[in-house]
Amino acid sequence: MTESKRIKNFRLSLAKQIPKFPNNKHSLQTLESKSLGSLLIDYANWAIRYVALRPRFVEIHPTATQDKQWKILNSEINHFLCKVRNGEDLTQHLSLQPHKQGYTPAASLCGIDTNRWADKDFLLNAMGFHHFHLGLEFEGNGHIERTDNLLFARVNRNRFEVIAIFDHSVFHTNSDGSMSAERTRLWTIFDKLCFLGAPAGSCVVSSPIASSGHSDQIVRLAAKYARTIHHFDPSLDHSDALAKLYEGAKINAPVKSKLRWHLNWLDLGLFDESSNHFFVLHYGPN
Repeated sequence: MTESKRIKNFRLSLAKQIPKFPNNKHSLQTLESKSLGSLLIDYANWAIRYVALRPRFVEIHPTATQDKQWKILNSEINHFLCKVRNGEDLTQHLSLQPHKQGYTPAASLCGIDTNRWADKDFLLNAMGFHHFHLGLEFEGNGHIERTDNLLFARVNRNRFEVIAIFDHSVFHTNSDGSMSAERTRLWTIFDKLCFLGAPAGSCVVSSPIASSGHSDQIVRLAAKYARTIHHFDPSLDHSDALAKLYEGAKINAPVKSKLRWHLNWLDLGLFDESSNHFFVLHYGPN
C-alpha cells in the first residue's frame, strides 16, 4: 500500500514520541520500520498507561471502603479523588516508569528467555487496573511522593472505579514463586469482579491478551485506527470531502486547510493547523 506524506509523517511522529529503552538509534529505527498498524499497537500500549484529563464520576467499591487503610488514609484519598472529579492531571500520581520506558526492542525478540512484559504494565493489561500513589507532598521531579500506599482503579472516559488500596508488595512474588498476600488479595478481588452477575457454571474470559503481551483491547484499537486512516486519508485531497468535513463540524472551511493525523491522548482525528480545530474520528478508552 502506498503511504501518503500525511500518514508517513504521522507514523514517524508516533515512533519519536514513545520513550525508548535503550534510548538509541536502533530502538528508534526499529519503531520507524514498522507498519502503521503495528506501530499503533506500541503507541497505544504506552499511552494507555496514562489517564486523559477530563472530569469523571467516582464509584467506590466496598472492597476499598471495608479496608482499615481507608480510614487511615482518608485525607490522602479525598485529596486525590477531588482531583479525579475535577478532571485534573493525574500523571503526578502515576508510576514514573512510562516516562522513560515505553518501548524496548528486546520485548519482541524470539526465544523462551524473552521478557514480553519489559515495556508493559502487566496488571493494567491483565486486569484493566491503573494504580496511583497517594502521597500529599511533591518530590523534586514534580511528582507526588512515592509512598507505599497505592489506590487501584478501573478508569474509562466518564467513570473512575476505586477498587482497593494496596502496598507495593502487590507487585511481588515470594521466594518460592508463590504470590504475596497483597497480590493474592488483588487476584481474589479481580476474580470476584469478573464473575459478578455471571450465571453459575458459566465461563468468563476476563482479559484476553495477545501472545506479544499486548491486551486484546489495544490490538483491536490499533487495527481500527489504522483502517480508518488508510480508508479516509485519500479523500483529504479532494475539495468535496473537505467541505463535508468542515460542514459536519459546523465551522467555516479555511481557504487552505493544513490537516494532519493526530492523537490527543488516544482520541484519533485530524488536526487543522490553519483553524486550530481537532476533528475527532474515534474516541479513546479513557
